Order: sequence, then structure tokens, then C-alpha cells
Amino acid sequence: MSAPPYAGVVFDMDGILIDSEPLFRKGAQEAAQALGFPLSDETYAGWMGLPPRAVEAAVRADMGEHFPMQAFRDEFRRIWLEHTEIHGVPAQPGMLELLAGLRERGIPFGVATSTQRDQALRSLEMAGLLPLIDVVVGGNEVREGKPAPEIFLRCADAIGVDAVRCVALEDSSVGVHAAHAARMLTIMVPDLHQPNAATAALARYVMPDTRRAARVVLTLFDALGAQRR
Repeated sequence: MSAPPYAGVVFDMDGILIDSEPLFRKGAQEAAQALGFPLSDETYAGWMGLPPRAVEAAVRADMGEHFPMQAFRDEFRRIWLEHTEIHGVPAQPGMLELLAGLRERGIPFGVATSTQRDQALRSLEMAGLLPLIDVVVGGNEVREGKPAPEIFLRCADAIGVDAVRCVALEDSSVGVHAAHAARMLTIMVPDLHQPNAATAALARYVMPDTRRAARVVLTLFDALGAQRR
């Protein structure tokens, strides 16, 4: 019998598993404003999904050569830690049920996030998702971040599934490009901004919210299971 076409799932974290993107944007805007540098929604949107080194380069390019990067980084981290210690980190709707459903079905999955590993583990734990997750590949664990496919390929290898047989869930343009380059069936759930036509064309599905995306993923694997019976 031939192998089923899809056998694993790779998740982005911010905007897919956890509802962090609005908090990131607010924190970045507050930090920049405190330093005397207004930050628009449009400028921030260009930084979404980039690995840390690329974010820093984009910030410098957009905010100017006199932008105090270290002070911005420190202020943003202070705002983020203060907010999350008080309010926690919310899981996206439907994601806890999706992770539990994949476990029940024996479908391997992992997380491929541009966020550094230690920060990702903290966020996933605060969201109540970490006990269900065995594999996390952070942005500091790869040489080339998104939109390069390396982090998705690394995660697929870690869960023991060929990348071409993985379903990827992403919210950002750079993430969709990375997952597509890894030859994964890509489901996009736009978080703060809708994709342009070129990005949308790379995704198999563009879903309106994470709860709907969760149902699509479970339906896909249930249909594959029914075909094998």
C-alpha cells in the first residue's frame, strides 16, 4: 500500500498557535513612541514573521540610522514581559483542540517559529500548549530564517515526516513563502494583514480564522484515515 499523501503538521507559533501578533505590534509601537520614533501599522507589518537578524535589519532600514536599536529592544522586552506576566499569553481559538486531536489520531507535529527557542517555550507554556508539543525549532537554531525553507525542513525531520508530506500552518507572507519552498501543503490564516495575490497563490487554503483552519486540518486527516480503512 502506498504511503498517505500527508502524514504530519508543522505550525508557525505567533499568530497561529498563540494570539501574540497584536501584542507584539502594540509593544513595538509603545517602545518606539517612548523613544520618540512613531511606528505605523504598515511599517510594523513588514517585520512580521522575519527571523531576529532580519527584523533588526528591517527596523534599521525603516526607522533610520539614528534609531536607538538597543534601547528599543530593551524597552520592547520590558513591555512584553510585564504584559505577559500579568495577562498571560492567549492561545488562538481552536488550537488546543487541534493539537489534542492530532495526538489522539497519532499524527506527528511540531513548531517552526522565528522566535528564539527559550522565548517560544515560555510563550507556549503560558498559553497552556507546551504539554502537548514535543518538537519546537526556534529561529536561533537555523542558519537561514524565513522566507528560506530551512526551519520547516528541520522541523519535518525532527517529527520524522518528509517535508512534502507535511501540512504547514502560517499567518505571515514570509512564512507562507518558506513553507511553500519546503514543498508543504500550506494553509494560511492571515492575522493582522491580508496577503497579496502572489502570496495567497502559494497557499492551498487561505482561512479566515484559526478555528476554521483547525477543522480543515482534522477533516483532512480524517478523510485520509477513512481512505486507508
